[in-house]
Amino acid sequence: MLYSYNMKMHTLLLFILMLFITTACPGSRVKSNKKILQENNMNFPGIEETSFENITHMLPEMFTDAYDSYYLISDKYDSYICYDLSLRLSVELFDNDQIETIQYTFDYETTPLNAVHDNYIIQRQNSLTDFSTSIKKEIPDSTNQIGFIQIIHEEPSEGRAESTYYLATLDIDDEIYVFQMIGKRANMGYLYDDFLRIIASVR
Repeated sequence: MLYSYNMKMHTLLLFILMLFITTACPGSRVKSNKKILQENNMNFPGIEETSFENITHMLPEMFTDAYDSYYLISDKYDSYICYDLSLRLSVELFDNDQIETIQYTFDYETTPLNAVHDNYIIQRQNSLTDFSTSIKKEIPDSTNQIGFIQIIHEEPSEGRAESTYYLATLDIDDEIYVFQMIGKRANMGYLYDDFLRIIASVR
């Protein structure tokens, strides 16, 4: 009986050890998204098409659905995240009521496109302590889109890492959409062209 018990315990311990060996280090068997990105010259691999409201756009397959919206403004949105890259991507639609409300906050006459974009930049700046903001520019002609693009760099502060925010506001058939990508500042410089490719894919 004692021998049988010892054999069972030995078998159980061996099973637990094998389970630990095969699951404790998944990084050795599965490439991280960071490694995949590096091997692809810091460009997103595996692009697929997705839809949101009345548009479609390309979405890198390394993103998954995010279920928080604390960094968004509109209540109509799709939000995605790549956890191991600490990277977020979102798209929002602003309806006419929202746009009119935003326009009233300015003490000068402004178009829906300008109002939504400028307000978004202001709201983002208000959420940060130390930051620098690029000049507001029209989206490059190469994207075949009408809109504005701007970049906000968050400066380092206690308890917070440096982040970069890419913001693009588009007028698609008289509907105003905001695309946003947020990530670590050290990585985002490599991803600007990928952000533009996502913008260019909007239909």
